[in-house]
Amino acid sequence: MAKKIMLRFGLFAIVLFIVMPALSVSINAAEFSADMINKSPMGNIEGKMFFKEGNFRQEMMMGGQKQITIFRKDKGVVWVLMPAQMMYMEMQAGSRQNMAPVDPDEIDKIGEKKYLGKEKVNGYMCSKYRYTFHDKSSGTAIYWISNKLNFPIKMKTEGTSGSMSMEYRNIQEKTVSASLFNIPDGYQKMSMPMMPGMPGQ
Repeated sequence: MAKKIMLRFGLFAIVLFIVMPALSVSINAAEFSADMINKSPMGNIEGKMFFKEGNFRQEMMMGGQKQITIFRKDKGVVWVLMPAQMMYMEMQAGSRQNMAPVDPDEIDKIGEKKYLGKEKVNGYMCSKYRYTFHDKSSGTAIYWISNKLNFPIKMKTEGTSGSMSMEYRNIQEKTVSASLFNIPDGYQKMSMPMMPGMPGQ
């Protein structure tokens, strides 16, 4: 049990990187859902994503169990839900220790952005940008941002830990229920110091 929770939390670092661009886009971005494909040194992960009014939800299988990650831009928090355990973790969306900044101006402060032109991805015309981070260990990142959706639908990074890529396919521009971005009743909050197997427990 403890190992499974820790495994999923370890993979959470990948989850954070993948969805950070969602927190830097305008709340006026389109409302939609899509299939998600993530490729990294830890393996390939497929799932679903939902976006509404600047808030973001992704669902995937990790360690043989379903994990849900919810980004609430309006509240400035990130929730990681583990349905099998009826538990969730919470992180502050603006914490530099945990994730990239959510403010586009802050993102510009940690790296240099270069416009690479236009490119069509999965039926959407995108503006392509390369970020070269000041911290050389972070490497570089390329974002394909849909002009229509005002949202990055493809991302790729190259760094000392290898390469990662993320892409949204089968995008459905439709109404998304607001209930998808709330913690269901009955879930218990689990703080990091209280996680099973952590030192001091």
